[in-house]
Amino acid sequence: MTTSSVTDLLAENESRRPMMQEHAGATRRRFLAALGAGAAGPYFLTSGALGAEGKAPASDRIQAGVIGTGGRGMALLGLHNYPQCKVVAVCDVYQPHMQRAQKAIGGSCDGVTDFRQILDRTDIDAVATGTPDHWHALLTVMACQSGKDVYCEKPLCRTIADGKAMVAATRRHGRVVQMGSQYRSMAHMRQFCEWMRNGRFGPIEQVRLSHACCPKAPVAPGGPPPADLDWDLWLGPAPWAPYHPSRCLFSFRFWMDYAGGFITDNGTHMMGVVSWAMGTDDTGPVAIEATGKEDPASMYDVPVEYTVRYEFEKPRFVMTWEQPGVGGLNMQFNGPQATVDGFFRPTLVKGEADLSPTRSSEIHLYESNDHFGNWLECVRTRKRPVYDVEIGYRVTSWSLLGNIAYLLGRKVRWDPVAQCFPDDPEANRLLQRPYREPWRL
Repeated sequence: MTTSSVTDLLAENESRRPMMQEHAGATRRRFLAALGAGAAGPYFLTSGALGAEGKAPASDRIQAGVIGTGGRGMALLGLHNYPQCKVVAVCDVYQPHMQRAQKAIGGSCDGVTDFRQILDRTDIDAVATGTPDHWHALLTVMACQSGKDVYCEKPLCRTIADGKAMVAATRRHGRVVQMGSQYRSMAHMRQFCEWMRNGRFGPIEQVRLSHACCPKAPVAPGGPPPADLDWDLWLGPAPWAPYHPSRCLFSFRFWMDYAGGFITDNGTHMMGVVSWAMGTDDTGPVAIEATGKEDPASMYDVPVEYTVRYEFEKPRFVMTWEQPGVGGLNMQFNGPQATVDGFFRPTLVKGEADLSPTRSSEIHLYESNDHFGNWLECVRTRKRPVYDVEIGYRVTSWSLLGNIAYLLGRKVRWDPVAQCFPDDPEANRLLQRPYREPWRL
């Protein structure tokens, strides 16, 4: 085939498958100076009953709590629609969001503003979290310590150190932790990645990821937080900052204290597909360099324009993140034999490829056709989910490494086995961020 949408063949193929506000320099200086505050110390669980580790729920129906019910968090309420799951409690530091979620579930669903009230409950088996990124690690580690399984929205973690702690807690307490990125539970993405893994498009030398520019927030005065928002708890482990509406809700994505820009947001979705296609779930890049430009007239401190270049060794290829890039949200795989273009619908636009069904002798990837359903099934079986915490950490780390290279303003070398920057103490200090007291990880 010379020009064919990968998805055009899916219905036929699936029937044959077996069922299974500062400029760049100022931002860099602020982050490098913040390292002097020291690293976070060990975390101590402040309260909560430690559950039986590695055990499946005792009842026939998984009882779940949802923490963070604004934006994507509302989608997590969809767990309640599964016959094997019942959402019995919701939590949000912003009372209108909590009350909206509580009303959506109805019945006897409890609503709280402090997530620890959910983790304390011995009748709750699992939690799903849709909080801002800077809360992901603490919530996941605390939930694991409380004997609860976790569905954590992407990106998995805010820092490399956070991601390592999440993996360690998951394994230590025998929990099931899934990263919420549905592309690994889409049939057409799985088929595309199987074709890639089996060499159907030939060797791939370059991968280009593109995205629109980050939005801007004009500098403006803030004001007191709403009376029904617990601003101190919203900040949690992040540095103290006065309330401003441009810091929270959807906008948290564009502050380094809470997230990392579009590269950690949608970039995690896209890099997850690249990793699946290229077979790099257990490794990462070996060199990263980044350039970018911030807007001094905007309150946000992530780059508006941003280019990151990653070098991989096993297999050998180069990946670039281009913001803005051609086509907005897009993904392109280039090699001497073929070019595949498109994120939502990868399409063969140049060359030839065998797009027949994956043969029994070829590589078959983990088959999940329902991301929530896969997690719930694994809560029962204790098997690892399709987007296990360790894979989620590895994929998320790519975007975090790009931000580190940007903050340093130079090329960095990364050891994906040791998971550190060899002989580079300045870069290694950026692998973690200090936690604001009393929060510890």
